[in-house]
Amino acid sequence: MSALSKTIFMYLIIWGLAFSYAMELDLAGAVQLAEKQNKEIQLALAEYRTADANVKEAWSQAFPRIDASFGYDRNFKQTYFYINTGDANGDLPNRFSFSFNNQFRLNTTLSQTIYSFGKVGTALDIAYDYKYYIDNQFKYQKSLILVRVKKAFYQTILFEKIWKLSKESQESAYSNYENTKLRFESGSVSEFELLQAEVRWQNSIPETIEAEKNYLLALNNFKSLLNFPLNKKLVLRGNLEQIVEMPERIADINTVLEDRADYNASLWLLKMNQKNIKLQFANHYPSLLGNLTYSYNAQSDNFRLENDNDNVVLGVSLNIPILSGGYTSAQVQKARIETDKLQTQISLQQDQIMIEVDNVYLRLQEALKRIQAAQKALESARRAFDIAEIRVLNGLATQLELKDSRIFLDQAQVNYYRATYDYLNAYFDWGIATGRNSD
Repeated sequence: MSALSKTIFMYLIIWGLAFSYAMELDLAGAVQLAEKQNKEIQLALAEYRTADANVKEAWSQAFPRIDASFGYDRNFKQTYFYINTGDANGDLPNRFSFSFNNQFRLNTTLSQTIYSFGKVGTALDIAYDYKYYIDNQFKYQKSLILVRVKKAFYQTILFEKIWKLSKESQESAYSNYENTKLRFESGSVSEFELLQAEVRWQNSIPETIEAEKNYLLALNNFKSLLNFPLNKKLVLRGNLEQIVEMPERIADINTVLEDRADYNASLWLLKMNQKNIKLQFANHYPSLLGNLTYSYNAQSDNFRLENDNDNVVLGVSLNIPILSGGYTSAQVQKARIETDKLQTQISLQQDQIMIEVDNVYLRLQEALKRIQAAQKALESARRAFDIAEIRVLNGLATQLELKDSRIFLDQAQVNYYRATYDYLNAYFDWGIATGRNSD
């Protein structure tokens, strides 16, 4: 083997080992990884950064502006002026050239808004309000995305447990089939019982295959949320046997409104709209501008700066809007309408938040009751299955009874896992509804 082949072979081994290594994640690690890599969070962060650019843009209206221009002209013909001497002899007017082959010019202007009846200051206030608006919007969007990550984390664990439960059921059915086969060969059970055991085992195989498919689909969706390579192994460390404590019911909705980032974003948007009315109305007023201009000109038949002159001019201009065809008044009216609409939307948002908080709490209560009922059912189903196994081994029960007992046990276990998962889902939604997002 050549040195190049050995090098390629080593790289392939290293690459294979890197992707065969399974990364382990608990809930906190998954959330942390999503904060760094989730594409939706990155997009929301990009929108958040535009708010800083808007503030800089607003400040630019308050600062002086400097513009410079440089020009060059090449004259291919001379330009003349004529002087009539007024001689009685009727001589032709005298002609004089006043142009050169090359002309150079430089202009630099410093302009500054001196007074604009509050338009610059209001625009700056709106820019800062927009920054606070985007900040709250980003917090809310980020919390929604992280809740999706948490739900997907436990959903993947749920499907993994269902898959493992299906495998255990399949292994149990196969073990029972093997035992029944031995007993059939010894003549202690009938062929009918052997066929029942075999059918139970064979029926469990497609159920296990489907459960595995559901788990792998959930795992891929979870990897997508984390922007995690699909071909890299990922193991989740979590359980559905323990739940967080039931939170207390909210008595004062105002405490929720203070913590809700989306509601605070609406309030900042209302402030922006109210200030926009003032900004649009200010277009009725004049604005005072000042400028300082430096100009330099040179002319020559050669490429030299000669025959030059320069000047400095200080000027002030007052722009007075006289007639806009009703455009400015229409803009003011539109700003007021938008503000009124937003106030109504905020009132509606308050009602929706109250309903949301109450509904999520009802879901928490319902899921907790189902968990408690599922625990009792699981204990009974497990005990019944143990008894059925002993009865079948002693010839006191049929394969049908054992099959039913296993089905009841599996269903009780799945019901318990689903109730726990629903409770965790409601708990994460409770964090969004109350603005108190926690793991």
